[in-house]
Amino acid sequence: MTTNIEEILSAKVKSGENAYLWLQSAEGDCILWPTQDASENEDSADEIGRWQLTVDETNELIETGEVDEVE
Repeated sequence: MTTNIEEILSAKVKSGENAYLWLQSAEGDCILWPTQDASENEDSADEIGRWQLTVDETNELIETGEVDEVE
């Protein structure tokens, strides 16, 4: 597992059971939100973390099953 993926998964666990992981697969844009509702407002002030992933990292993250929404 790559460092980026480990960091993302660790951040999700630390953020609690309501944390919401969103991924724009075509762009490799990954955002961790405190809740699903926060993701719908798309107010970047609410985001917990944001990562730019390579194609391989994007696929690796999807394969973990921890992504809550993939666009």
